[in-house]
Amino acid sequence: MTSSVFNVEKSPPSYEPYQFKLSDKFRKLALEELREDDDIREQSLTQMREWIAKHPYIRKCRTDAPFLLRFLRFRKFSVPQAQEALERYMAMRQTFPEWFQKLDPRDAPMRIPLRDEVFTVLGQDDAGRKVVFIRYGLFDVERLTPMEMFRYTMMFIELMLDDEELQIGGFRVWVDYTESVMKHYGMWGIGDLKLLMDAVNKTMPIRIREIQGAKLPKFAVTIANLLLSFGSAKFRERIVCHATVLESKKHFDQSLWPKQYGGPHDTTEKAKNLKKLLEEKRDCILALDDMEIDIELYKSFWGQSNQNSNSDIDIGIAGCFRKLNVD
Repeated sequence: MTSSVFNVEKSPPSYEPYQFKLSDKFRKLALEELREDDDIREQSLTQMREWIAKHPYIRKCRTDAPFLLRFLRFRKFSVPQAQEALERYMAMRQTFPEWFQKLDPRDAPMRIPLRDEVFTVLGQDDAGRKVVFIRYGLFDVERLTPMEMFRYTMMFIELMLDDEELQIGGFRVWVDYTESVMKHYGMWGIGDLKLLMDAVNKTMPIRIREIQGAKLPKFAVTIANLLLSFGSAKFRERIVCHATVLESKKHFDQSLWPKQYGGPHDTTEKAKNLKKLLEEKRDCILALDDMEIDIELYKSFWGQSNQNSNSDIDIGIAGCFRKLNVD
């Protein structure tokens, strides 16, 4: 695109032509895993754009190819499923603006986990999957609320989503829970956990191929199981948790290990790169808020018709368990 911020006119007079510029490796991967070729891609983009233009509830929406391909690749070029995914994505962002909108990397709560190197993009494996390293214990729970941790996660995901290699190859996630304490888990409300799992498992168009976790504290197992109970069986099958970091890192090529674990990647340098990329993409991320859909039709997705549906959102998990007399 020639502009750093994308147009949100739902029916523009013309669309910028799309050209597949990735390597033959990703062309082959897209065909084998997503059923994507030049003809299917062009036909699907045309169908998506015509549907958006005629949609009675969508008022403003990005129609550029990289944005629409998020959803088409997420749903393996099933156009009806991609359309449903786009509706859900737009409706969730508007229904919960405090969680999904104004994701500004310059805001102080966003700068804290960026400074502390909570998320690191380590690179890409031989199968074309992006490897993201998360050190959950580095979230500063004395200064950050669950909502701020959630918002940082959503900002990171939005940053990644226009990366076409990631759209095709997906993520592998490596989570190290070392140094995490009870507050990292107990401060989350049940409503928070439901919304987080809905976002990661159903709404954000991300292809999480696997999650390798390490050193989850025993006191957090019940909370983790509660979180996973809100996800699909298919999502849960992709998660493995190891007793030690040594066990977990065996699942990644040594060329992808951070220096802390004997590999080549300097997480401090990676954090600088991430900060630079966030600044470059800041306007695009914030401009997502310009999209608009009539959310009345979609409130039932998240039980918004029930005034008490999120009444537990401010009750920490630890408090809920004490209330239920669970050890």
